[in-house]
Amino acid sequence: MGMKIHVLYLGKMEFPRFRLVECQNEETMVVSPAVAILIQHPTLGNILYDTGNSEDFLQVYTKEMLHDYPITENITIVEALAKAGLTPEDIDQIILSHLHFDHAGGLKHFVGTKAIRHVLVSEADLKQAWWAVTTGNGGAYIRELFDVEGIQFDTISDTTWLAEDLGLFIQASHTPGVIGMILKTEHNGTILTTSDAIYTADSYEKALPPGGTINKTTDEFFDNLKRIQAMQEGYNATLLFGHDIDQILSWVDRGAID
Repeated sequence: MGMKIHVLYLGKMEFPRFRLVECQNEETMVVSPAVAILIQHPTLGNILYDTGNSEDFLQVYTKEMLHDYPITENITIVEALAKAGLTPEDIDQIILSHLHFDHAGGLKHFVGTKAIRHVLVSEADLKQAWWAVTTGNGGAYIRELFDVEGIQFDTISDTTWLAEDLGLFIQASHTPGVIGMILKTEHNGTILTTSDAIYTADSYEKALPPGGTINKTTDEFFDNLKRIQAMQEGYNATLLFGHDIDQILSWVDRGAID
């Protein structure tokens, strides 16, 4: 028996498209989902990739965040896990693609569980997050979300295989270290997750760099795009993007992917 993958829908944000990908029309809107991925692995146990937004966003997020990325629907990671028949206590390890608010917002629900002692992040993103929140340059990082009681981080700085069918790789785009996953499934081939390094299928297919001011330059996006294109070809892989509403809802409807 191989691993099973479940895409968990955690609500959505709605905002002008130019804040997500390069877009000339400032009136065009986009729906951007919050997402987690549950991996039920035969030897590693239950792994959770990302945790979505905090339900306390109105109190915790900055005015700028709430203005630029309004949350119009929020489903907690606890609610999403419950639909899969699980609780936070059932999770063995958490992988955070990066520590931005819409990925680390559910960490508090794992305080006191074994998972909070096994939170895997990229070393570069963890350093960036701590620098940001301790110098007044928080941006999309919020200390309260990831500096929770009992948390212990495991860090990686290069491609790391947790098992023969589950690999992690570092993307120096969007943040200095966004973790993508290589998931080798038994019946659905290899799946590559890009997280926010490539937001949508449209961004990938049309080479649209991110909008807003997240990336200092677009060079890192285009460098990463070439790398992902090569990986897709090398693995004959299917790509799962970070904030593509149509793709995410379609994959949620598929249920368990094995």
